Amino acid sequence: MPDVKLANRDPRVGQRYETEDNEFGLRNMDHFALETRNIELMVRFIGEVLGGQPYYYAGFDEADKAAGRVKHIFLRVGNVLVQCAESKDGKVALDKNNPNVSPHWAFTVSAVDLDRNIARLRKLGIPCTDPIQHRGLDVTSAYFQSPEGHKFEICTWEPYPEHKAKHMRIDWPSLAHDWPHGK
Repeated sequence: MPDVKLANRDPRVGQRYETEDNEFGLRNMDHFALETRNIELMVRFIGEVLGGQPYYYAGFDEADKAAGRVKHIFLRVGNVLVQCAESKDGKVALDKNNPNVSPHWAFTVSAVDLDRNIARLRKLGIPCTDPIQHRGLDVTSAYFQSPEGHKFEICTWEPYPEHKAKHMRIDWPSLAHDWPHGK
């Protein structure tokens, strides 16, 4: 490991968003891309489950197809763009039974909205963890997957009642599902 001083940063709620001290000028995440076998399903999932709003699309018309562009759509979730892109060969590197936590994508919510989203996900038939508190950090999270196995986290850095949260590992295979359940 390079000479890096390991230390936890200031845990105040929102503090990390207030600093712009990156030596290269990098400030925020613009977008992340998710490969998919079924772009219509992923667009529906991102829209209905994460509140994503269509922002930009390409690869659907004849000019894009002739240029070799794959079908892809950007959806805005909060201030981040989520790009859903069809695989050129129909294969994706996803495994619903993969027990590893990475890669996953996390979105910040209030403590009230963490509970509200857990209830909403379960009502939609999407398995998610109970609230999980992380050792050494004042963050509480819930984890879930897309139908294809993309891993997501909803977290709050606001104070969260300890009696409502657990300290546990994430059993990713138990979060696999087939939303929208045959619709």
